Amino acid sequence: ISSQAQLVYSQNIVGYANIPTPTSGSQYLIAVPFQVGVSNGANEVFGSTLPDFSTLLIWSTAANTYSLYYADSGSPSGWDDGNFAPVSSPVLPVGQGFFLSPAGDKLTNTFVGTIAVSVGTSNVMSLPTAGAQYLVSSVVPYAGSLADGSDSGGGPNLNGLPDFSTVLIWSPTANNYTLYYTDSSSPTLWDDGNFGPIDAPTVSVGEGFFVSPSASAAWTTGL
Repeated sequence: ISSQAQLVYSQNIVGYANIPTPTSGSQYLIAVPFQVGVSNGANEVFGSTLPDFSTLLIWSTAANTYSLYYADSGSPSGWDDGNFAPVSSPVLPVGQGFFLSPAGDKLTNTFVGTIAVSVGTSNVMSLPTAGAQYLVSSVVPYAGSLADGSDSGGGPNLNGLPDFSTVLIWSPTANNYTLYYTDSSSPTLWDDGNFGPIDAPTVSVGEGFFVSPSASAAWTTGL
């Protein structure tokens, strides 16, 4: 997967999230915010809701590239690889972002499952390689600033990353990223792409984003 995480799964917190991907052919950087089924396989997460030839792009930090998958109801697994050959359903772990490009308009993805951390505990996600690009997401359903959380609540907190680590937030409408730098000397602890002070990046529930640490690091999400 794109990062290493110590996940503590709740036995009694079940939730759902509706994540719209409304425009056919657009690229949406999303994530599955729950443990779904046995493996979080795309077949369990999406069932048969994706139109044929919708695509998933799954990032490999080690290979520094994406793997391409097509939804295909005619395939034995429901999925094809980039050459339209049948392939096992891709796995979409909690804490990993991926790109979805729907092959139809007005699609809303409804994810239902178990929240991946118990109340009062935390997940620690490792980002071991300086300069590597990790495609991640909050491991609990969360909307808001990426700087507000603590070990025991409030969601994710990236303020502790080494200075000049980067976060990339994707805009499907602009088809581009917004760049943020961590900076302990900034009044907000964050800079924009021109190293001017800026508020910490924000995300919505089920949104993925890239993190590139400037040194080996880890970040914590609490519930």
